[in-house]
Amino acid sequence: MCKRPSLISLLVTIVIAALIVGYTLTASTVVKMVSMVKPGVVHVKCTSWQGSGFIVSEHLIVTARHVVEGVEDFEITLDDGNKVNATRAISSKDYDIGFIWVDEPMSASLKFGSITECQLGETLIAIGSPFGITNFNSVTQGILSAVQRDFDSGYTAGWGWSTLFQTDTNGEGGNSGCPLFNVKGEVIGVLVGGMSNGIIYCVPSDVFAKDLDMIELMFRQDEYYSEVKPEVIDDPYYNEAMDSEYY
Repeated sequence: MCKRPSLISLLVTIVIAALIVGYTLTASTVVKMVSMVKPGVVHVKCTSWQGSGFIVSEHLIVTARHVVEGVEDFEITLDDGNKVNATRAISSKDYDIGFIWVDEPMSASLKFGSITECQLGETLIAIGSPFGITNFNSVTQGILSAVQRDFDSGYTAGWGWSTLFQTDTNGEGGNSGCPLFNVKGEVIGVLVGGMSNGIIYCVPSDVFAKDLDMIELMFRQDEYYSEVKPEVIDDPYYNEAMDSEYY
């Protein structure tokens, strides 16, 4: 004679099944997201070092400021293996964020999310090139560990690390400038450094995403010239507006 399963055993079975289904759906979501965003991630090779970056428009790449600082020649490797060259970069004065202008049009630009909409423990994905092109566009996964980290003092003063969030997503040399994604495939930050593999710091995309149109205009300004020598305007408001946050 068969015994009827108890209510407790039925509940346990249902919970386990729900967890398995939930995990499968989450894993499937991450896999689909990675395949969608990975084409927008690039490798950045400079004269003396390497880094990562990502495409945000037809001509613009975002990376870390310390990747582009003092550099005039870049070799960009796209996800499909094609290479393009660049000779111009702009950096944020306040944050460890840099921008590279590529004359040759690129596709697969990425979209931004906000760190303010993320919760501690939320899944984050990093895609970059740890230790260089050998590990090109490697994918690692972790969680959002902390927000509002400020290291703009002591030996890190001036690094542009005043506004950071922390993750345990793995990062190594060469990952600098790589994007951090939420599970929706939105870039919520840029990896800039860390204390160990489990303590990685990122600049939130919130601090620069709103300025991308202005950044593009700064790169394009050499396409035009003034027919008349500009007049110096003694107007505090005008002069303040011309004091850009980037250089």
